Amino acid sequence: MKGWVLDIIVGVSALIVFGILLFALPMVMPAAYGYIGALLLFVVYLTVAGLTIIKKAIA
Repeated sequence: MKGWVLDIIVGVSALIVFGILLFALPMVMPAAYGYIGALLLFVVYLTVAGLTIIKKAIA
């Protein structure tokens, strides 16, 4: 699969995950911590996905 297709898939899925986290986390914890947690998990998701794509591209 081409690299740009994987980038688009990761980007769209990250936005979907971020949206779900924005709605779900503030319901189970205080709102401020829920939003910060959603943002942190979004960044972690993008970082892990990006590193995975880079490793597959190099190998």
